[in-house]
Amino acid sequence: MTTATQSSAQRRLRVHLGLVGTTTGAVWGAVGLSLVDGVAVRTALSAAPTARTALLMAALLAAIPVGSLLGAPVLDLLSHAVGRRPAALASGVLVAVGAATAAAPRLWTGVAGGLVAGLGIGGYTIVVPKLAHELSERGHRRLVPRVRALAPAGAGTALGIGVSGGALLPGWGAACAWMAPLASALTACALVASLPETPHWYAARGRLDAAHEALKRVHGALEAAVAIDWVVLEAGMQGEQHPLGVDDLRIRQVRRMVLAGLVLELVQALPLGLAAVCLAPWALSAVGGRSWVPLWPALVLAGLWALLAAAGSRRRSERLLYAWVLGGTGVSACAVVLLVLLERLHGVGALVLLIIVAGLLVGGQYVAVVPACTGGIDPMVPPWLLRSQRRAGAAIRPLVQIVSVLGPTALLLVSAGAAVAVVLTCQVAAMLLALLALPRALAALR
Repeated sequence: MTTATQSSAQRRLRVHLGLVGTTTGAVWGAVGLSLVDGVAVRTALSAAPTARTALLMAALLAAIPVGSLLGAPVLDLLSHAVGRRPAALASGVLVAVGAATAAAPRLWTGVAGGLVAGLGIGGYTIVVPKLAHELSERGHRRLVPRVRALAPAGAGTALGIGVSGGALLPGWGAACAWMAPLASALTACALVASLPETPHWYAARGRLDAAHEALKRVHGALEAAVAIDWVVLEAGMQGEQHPLGVDDLRIRQVRRMVLAGLVLELVQALPLGLAAVCLAPWALSAVGGRSWVPLWPALVLAGLWALLAAAGSRRRSERLLYAWVLGGTGVSACAVVLLVLLERLHGVGALVLLIIVAGLLVGGQYVAVVPACTGGIDPMVPPWLLRSQRRAGAAIRPLVQIVSVLGPTALLLVSAGAAVAVVLTCQVAAMLLALLALPRALAALR
């Protein structure tokens, strides 16, 4: 199903998938600036937190994962009932509505907007792999890892727009940051609306003529004539889906796939790049001694994150998986150790150190670990369990995100030194566990 030259539909698909990745990162980046923008939240981060402010912080950070957990199964059902394209369109609309809600100048709107945007992100989590797989044969080996790797570019865009807007319009920085996911989500909606429905969805409903036409739009007439038989075969397998049961776990390959999926989702969070995206704006404002994020460090960090996203999206994610995972986790552990020097530095030196640490954490996760852990499971899963595997991944990921974001934040409220010690200990312990479990998990993908 590949062609010598990409069709316009293929190019639009790739741009749409890239926008999905940047939109997800932009939502998280806007949440990070929302933490700094709220007076109550700034008080919680700079002094002894009250129960109310601590609860508000937890709600802001947990809103996206909770929304993802709720939105994924609903939009999964929608993608089966009315098609992949309408489900992706609904996901983008939810993110746009959530971003517009969070941009309103009220403290609670950040939580409500994050929850609604999380519903859309959950939909993207489970619908985008279907679009990538059913409209392009490189869907999981190439395209899906690129989607995940582009998240730092969205976070950097939100950070740059928000900090610049806050400098020009004091008190409106977080609202400006939410414009980044709003714009990218709406653009993604326009692109997905121009794509054809997937041929697999048509074929599963017996509409073979429509499936053939969709294949011609995406791959051309010659490839469509060859690929229609494969589409019909895969569509027939979709009709045999059933929930993962005890009998399935008796099969050795299925057990290895379940273990691989769980381990790979867990190790993706070890570098704490997502926590760095959320907490870096506050750290820059706290070290700079200002009520808002200083402009030049934020712009430098935003540019660095964009470069890291470009590097992560261009590398061959299927090569040297084990080395990338261990290397990325090791780099992030070194970055955590560097935070010990923060107490001895002041002014520009402290800001530069924070930029380096945030860059290493984000690079370790989104350049090294995430692309290596993404996209290899689906092609190896038995066809009758593919839907169960995707649902499990969509449920595990937000749960891991809650722990990886709320854990370091709670530790920072207690003591920065304790946070460094506990996080480093957990990274080392988890890395040792990965040394034992990861080879078996990666062997399942060969």
